[in-house]
Amino acid sequence: MKIVFSIFLLLTFAVDLFCQENNRLSDFGNYQIVKRNILGYLPANSENLPILVKTGGDDEYLSKLYKNIEFWFATEQERRAMEMQGGVKYAYLDNNQNFVVPFGVYDYADVFGLGRKAIVANKGKYGIIDEHGELVLPLEYDLVERPSNYSNYANIFVATKRDTVTILDENVSIIPNVGIVSYLHDRANLFVTNNENKKGLIDYNGKQIIPFLYDTLYQEWSVPRIPGYIAKKDGFYGFVSRENEIIQPFKYNYIYAIDGKVVYVDQNNKVGIFNEDGSTMIPFEYDAIHDTYYNRSVYTSSFPNISYIYMVEKDGKIGTIDDKNNVIIPIIYDGLSGWVEYGPEDHFVKNNGKYGIISPKGEIVIPIEYDYVGIPQGGVIDVRKNGKYGVVSSKNIEILPCIYDKLILDVPMVWFGDKPESKIIALQQNIWNYYDLNGKLLQSNVPLKEISDKYDYILRWDGELSSESYDYEFDFRQKGGLEKIIFRHW
Repeated sequence: MKIVFSIFLLLTFAVDLFCQENNRLSDFGNYQIVKRNILGYLPANSENLPILVKTGGDDEYLSKLYKNIEFWFATEQERRAMEMQGGVKYAYLDNNQNFVVPFGVYDYADVFGLGRKAIVANKGKYGIIDEHGELVLPLEYDLVERPSNYSNYANIFVATKRDTVTILDENVSIIPNVGIVSYLHDRANLFVTNNENKKGLIDYNGKQIIPFLYDTLYQEWSVPRIPGYIAKKDGFYGFVSRENEIIQPFKYNYIYAIDGKVVYVDQNNKVGIFNEDGSTMIPFEYDAIHDTYYNRSVYTSSFPNISYIYMVEKDGKIGTIDDKNNVIIPIIYDGLSGWVEYGPEDHFVKNNGKYGIISPKGEIVIPIEYDYVGIPQGGVIDVRKNGKYGVVSSKNIEILPCIYDKLILDVPMVWFGDKPESKIIALQQNIWNYYDLNGKLLQSNVPLKEISDKYDYILRWDGELSSESYDYEFDFRQKGGLEKIIFRHW
């Protein structure tokens, strides 16, 4: 769960980068054919369409651009502007290599697609041409695009001119939709806004299926299997279907979603969850509900008859419940993390100002008796008690007692070639020693210069040799919100 979004971004980046690289591979005479994105749309009749070719351009600039994260997170209009700076020249050729549109007419051009049309631009103004190279939509728009979302492809063009958005069909005929000033395309829909800042929804055939009624309208991006939209009207939130039917009335202070479930915050600021049939799954008796981020293996091995477990806050304390509102971890703790980074599927826990680690069943893994508990590294965890540092294993076996003034865990997470040696670096009475991860002394009286040379980046961390820092924001729930907890991290 906790790495799904990162994987999604990496996969999206890889696919897009492949498509951009693929666009530059094929030669056609003295020109390079611009190939269609592998996920792109082809019209039903795509025979004998002009071929888009390009030449020139700054290859070094474009190569860096397509690997730049700012490019991938830019808007479509910003991306195209960045590409235009690369100096690529475009033309369209027929199958006999005769020019349909010569070089120099457009500084941006797309392959032919919807309606046997192509989007083109010159000097920042966009239009559409037909297969004969004739403009069927003049070059007077700030942006023209065919919105898509990888698997659902639009049967429309969207043209923006200042604060007016026009929807066009494949024949470049205007589809009557009055008053659109901006839009966002997502999951086969256009979320549109009018000049009164009201939100509505248009499908990818250009039909407005939700009118301009709402102050907020969106589908939770992380849980697309939720069959509906979160909306806000007259100061309160509700939940509506794609057909604009009210699934839950507009009486909630807020609505959010976790793992495919919609969480409602009522007017008493209590939260609850409904089943798909409208019955109550989690009653409105909690102050907050959070995701546990467990991997599915936790459910199959430890909770075979439970579909999901949530962290809940109540009366200033926190614990976990299952999806039938049965308590799993007692709601008695001051703080609970969503997961243990680099560790097992456990929780950091806080109670009465002390820290420890507990299992998803609430079993004590590391006793709640430390002033500080670090992130596991190589199966060992650094801890602090009464101002002194020590090390325990992830099974709570003492490796080094809490008698050291400073402590560094040198456990490489990534390496190339031979695996470097992992070790614990500990300071006691101004003497630095090396230990292995079982607590065996490797070297005593290590020169301070060696420590400085190897671990200068840690020694300079906020002036704390132990590298404890407040800048590592961990997902630690405590009494209604996120708290920045001291964890060792570099």
